[in-house]
Amino acid sequence: MTVLTTDDRRANGAPPLFLPVDGELFFARICDYLSEADQIWVREAFELARREHGNAVRKSGEPYFTHPLTVAYYLTEYRLDAPALIAALLHDVAEDTRVSIDEIGQAFGPDVRQLVDGVTKLKDVSVAVAQGGEAQGQAMTTRQVQEGSLHKLFGFTADDVRVVLVKIFDRLHNMRTIRALPPHKQQQKARETLAVYAPMANRLGMWHIKNELESLSLRVVDSRAYRQIEERLDQLAQQHEAQLDDVRAQILDRLASEGIRALDVIYSPRQVYSIYRDLKSNGASYEDIDDALRLVILLEHDLDCYTAMGCLHRIWPPVPHQFDDYIAVPRDNMYRSLHTTVVHGSGRHLKIRLRTVEMDKTSEIGVLARWLYHGSPLWSERSDRLVRAFLANIRENISLEPNDPGFGVQGVMEDVLRDQIRVYTPQGELKELSKGATPIDFAYAIHTEVGHQTHIAIVNGVRRPLNRPLPGGASVRIEKKRGQPPQRLWLDEDLGYLATSRAKSKVRRWFKKLPAATVLIEGKRLLSDELRMLGLPDYPHADIAAHLGFDHTEPLYRALGRAEMLPTELATRVAALLWDSWPATRMGTEVRSPDGETYLIAHAEGHALRLCRACRPQPGSRIIGFLRADDRVTVHRTNCHKLRMDPLGGRTLKLDWADEEASEVHVVTIEVDAHDRVGLLHEITELMLVERINIQHLEMPREGLIKHLIFELAVSSPRLQVRILHQMSALTNVYAVRCATRTLPPRETKT
Repeated sequence: MTVLTTDDRRANGAPPLFLPVDGELFFARICDYLSEADQIWVREAFELARREHGNAVRKSGEPYFTHPLTVAYYLTEYRLDAPALIAALLHDVAEDTRVSIDEIGQAFGPDVRQLVDGVTKLKDVSVAVAQGGEAQGQAMTTRQVQEGSLHKLFGFTADDVRVVLVKIFDRLHNMRTIRALPPHKQQQKARETLAVYAPMANRLGMWHIKNELESLSLRVVDSRAYRQIEERLDQLAQQHEAQLDDVRAQILDRLASEGIRALDVIYSPRQVYSIYRDLKSNGASYEDIDDALRLVILLEHDLDCYTAMGCLHRIWPPVPHQFDDYIAVPRDNMYRSLHTTVVHGSGRHLKIRLRTVEMDKTSEIGVLARWLYHGSPLWSERSDRLVRAFLANIRENISLEPNDPGFGVQGVMEDVLRDQIRVYTPQGELKELSKGATPIDFAYAIHTEVGHQTHIAIVNGVRRPLNRPLPGGASVRIEKKRGQPPQRLWLDEDLGYLATSRAKSKVRRWFKKLPAATVLIEGKRLLSDELRMLGLPDYPHADIAAHLGFDHTEPLYRALGRAEMLPTELATRVAALLWDSWPATRMGTEVRSPDGETYLIAHAEGHALRLCRACRPQPGSRIIGFLRADDRVTVHRTNCHKLRMDPLGGRTLKLDWADEEASEVHVVTIEVDAHDRVGLLHEITELMLVERINIQHLEMPREGLIKHLIFELAVSSPRLQVRILHQMSALTNVYAVRCATRTLPPRETKT
């Protein structure tokens, strides 16, 4: 049997990269579903765009008009309406020609005008004009233009989802033809696609469009990783092909014997980018890509999915905690399916998805089903509600800080486009949050005052640190401390207390409203606390203010009290002044590959290194060292067939690839005072593992129930030093964390 992927099934019908400028293919398509009046309307837009783009050409040498024409053609595959097609044809006219958006509105009406305006980027205008002011301001920076354009796009999308559909297909065509651009432009487009357009396609349920955007972008951003993952997937596909016919037959026969009609069993390997993202987030290597056989079983009815799953569980044992029901509770992007993992008789894991043909169709194209399947059960009221909720979420986020478009853009990208989790109040009320949200984000989603007064979080019955991400499906209870204000440390992104823009905005507003006298008092206290933590408890505040460029202490206190300067930002700047007072050392040993590449390897303990010529390890692969008789170490992949047996473990070294930028470290002495409890030291060392900090020395003097711990830590930057100090302070039972006492170097005086 030939192994076919979902993408392979549509390969023969893939649209062309460029349409002929005569538009015959395009008009042949719209004749199938648009009225005669709409066809005439679209042809008028076609003629206008072709005339205005004239003889302009793309970087590839093709006539520029082929781009908007091809984008419009892509939309016809899903039977988008006439205004959307006209917006696609004219989406570059307002940017690149003499025709204005107002003129387009006069010719084609307010609906088209709104769509074209939404997909048109901001030009390099003044800040005041962009924000709606009367006076001319300074020219906008490139970043402000980009943020303003995205803010505008999100705003128009919240009113009409067709705006972003045109933009997504515009980006799809640009990514399919990206090789014509210079390398730096390719990188810029690809990274923006991964940050904005692929996640937007995902949240709108356009699964195959999202996959293609991610794949095309990864080829540009990290071509080596793309090739390595693709090679591994090809190897797995060959392994799976040998087993697929038997497994498919077993499934079909077993279901048939139970009276269940399976319409198809489809091979469905993972996408390259999803693997890449998981490997990056988990710090894993390409050898860690699991070899599970992934299958989609298509059935006739919803109930058949549950019956078939029970049948499969009777012949192959299910893997615990690997079941998800997205039929009863669809994902926020309209995806519906049953997920289960079973252990086949061969020992291989089978990851099985069970869904109906209708679910399969809508899971592939998402919101596009509104037009393609208009009037059929494939587009339901439930799907419509999910899309409306998504657009309302965009509208809320871009409105959080009206005078700061960048904050609204960040909110959409981090809160709305990121993967979502569902968590529950103790009463069973569902709250949907972006993945990575913390108990404090959850508290603010309930009520602003609950967020402000958050003191303790109980997650699934267990007390949990306030800066730990919530797991999906968790039950969360917030214990308040009446009268407690929000903490400024919550705003430090490195410490991880807040992940959602909604919560960050609420906290910032609280500090902006504080009375001036309170601001100064709290600013002074914050400065004292940070200096104590850095080992400078008695250092004059006036000298610190001078070191940081303030004329006197009051502006510094005010900046800290209003949270305009975060305590951790101040501490990082002071720690940088002290940085050279800590002993420095270099982490990692250089090794050269046979093709001349130089890599840095950690934990080699000063031994000379060589790379195994058989397995040829590269960054990203898991590695181990073997100590030879000549005291040199050979670096192998962990699965290398040349790696010798070492029963006692005396000649093997656990190695890792070192970060070139963090190769020089400073050894910082940190003291911790805590009330003793079970697991405290484990939690501290776990923090070090997550931050990849080596503990070079540890002392634990006995002092009864009070623990006094002294660490010597190999830290790569002042920022990391401050982050680990605050993370240790946040642990339960820890009441003091400080560096060994230091002295600031004398301040340079101007002559």
